[in-house]
Amino acid sequence: MTDDMRENPHVVLAAGGTGGHMVPAEALAGVLTGQGHDVLLVTDRRGDRFQNICQGLPRHVMDVESHMAGGVAAKLRGLWSLLRATLAMRSVFRSDRPGVVVGFGGYPSLPPILAARLLGIPYVLHEQNAVLGRVNRWLSKSAALLALSVDTTSGVPRQAQTVTTGNPVRSSVAKLSNLAYATPLGGGDIRLFVIGGSQGARILSEVVPAALASLDEDLRRRLVVTHQARAEDIANVVRAYKRAGIRKEVGAYFENVAGTLQRTQLVICRAGASTLAELAAMGRPAILVPLAIAADDHQRANAMPLVDAGGGWMMEETDFTPDGLATLLRRLLSDMGELRDASDALRGIGQPDAAVQLASHVTDFLDDGVPQ
Repeated sequence: MTDDMRENPHVVLAAGGTGGHMVPAEALAGVLTGQGHDVLLVTDRRGDRFQNICQGLPRHVMDVESHMAGGVAAKLRGLWSLLRATLAMRSVFRSDRPGVVVGFGGYPSLPPILAARLLGIPYVLHEQNAVLGRVNRWLSKSAALLALSVDTTSGVPRQAQTVTTGNPVRSSVAKLSNLAYATPLGGGDIRLFVIGGSQGARILSEVVPAALASLDEDLRRRLVVTHQARAEDIANVVRAYKRAGIRKEVGAYFENVAGTLQRTQLVICRAGASTLAELAAMGRPAILVPLAIAADDHQRANAMPLVDAGGGWMMEETDFTPDGLATLLRRLLSDMGELRDASDALRGIGQPDAAVQLASHVTDFLDDGVPQ
């Protein structure tokens, strides 16, 4: 479809790699398409595997590899794939010129953003984490706008034009953000949600079942655990919960995350930006275990605003042991008052309308590329 065939210039969203990039892109796409805008998703093969994200959205899948992984040969191969993909995206944009390109960080956003820059198409960047990612850091100086999830984001160049929008959450989460935090009555069920991120997390599958198994029987009988685990860990996790007599639902992926969060009293999770944005939007307190090897220690930086607000408890990987987790759980689950206070604190920093805020800035550039 050429530009002449369109009533309005369309928006290109560049996101791939992990769910942390794909989820906010999906949230923004939902708002833009709801406003009547045409949206194209440009992603890589890893992003294309998330068929449950951006369903029904036209997509262009690039054959591109990371330029940061492996040895010299792998890096050169990655750089060559990025160059090829950039030239290919320039050809796509020449034949069907977008009004604006929105990049969500990571190497899959490089080719469409570079192609936009070569053709003079305005581009907007969104940073999900509390530390500006390397690709966004490099591209932000000439971006039309850099949208931040938190105003304390580190690593932002002075030249960058910034606005704080928050991190877009799925519409299903935003719609449930006003529902009250549910406190179990008497000896009622206590629901825990264990989330390892889009790739799962072995440490959560090893530590959480062991910690819960060490709790008193009266408390174990009240627990209902929903546990997202890597496919290769599921059998061991199921066995551990079964031996402990704990009711459980274990899987590699859960479709209705918002519905699960709605019923949850406490989350145990990594500190990925999208997960934390959803927890804050819905007011669900969490024990946060930042990924120790995350680039620039960004998961720890992500967790700090929630911890500082009183909405969560951070445990470094070195401290995240069955005994350490069990000690914290006994305290939190013996008196739900601390969890209720944490829920209230999270709602104070949650931004369920972040997708709407970001969309309002993106569409500013659809009129001749000049913000209104």
